[in-house]
Formats: sequence, structure tokens, C-alpha cells
Amino acid sequence: MAIIHLDFPEEEAAALAQFVKRVDYDTVQRFAAVCWIYGNNRAEAHVMWSALCLLQRQLAEAGFAPR
Repeated sequence: MAIIHLDFPEEEAAALAQFVKRVDYDTVQRFAAVCWIYGNNRAEAHVMWSALCLLQRQLAEAGFAPR
């Protein structure tokens, strides 16, 4: 697992939480490479979606739950 330490001003963290809430899987699929596969045979769109969901959970745990 990678640990990435980010320092956000509160307004940017709140706005990012809103953005992540509004991005849906179809949007992720549009921007993902169709032919790129990650370990365990995971398509890039699926890996991107998992990362966005993790980011949303981490933002919520830090007190930036989307409204």
C-alpha cells in the first residue's frame, strides 16, 4: 500500500470531496485506457474507481464528507 500525505486547505478539501462524490463510474470509464490492465487482471477503469472511492472515504474520515 502506498501512503501519500497531502496537506489541503479546508476549502479545497471540501471542494474535492464534492467533486469525488459527483464523478460516476461512466465518467471514469470514459477517461480510462481500454487496453490497460493492472495486476490481478483489473481493468484501468476499475482500479481508478476503487482509488476514487478510497479517496472519498479518506476525505470523509478527515471530516470532509460531501453534503
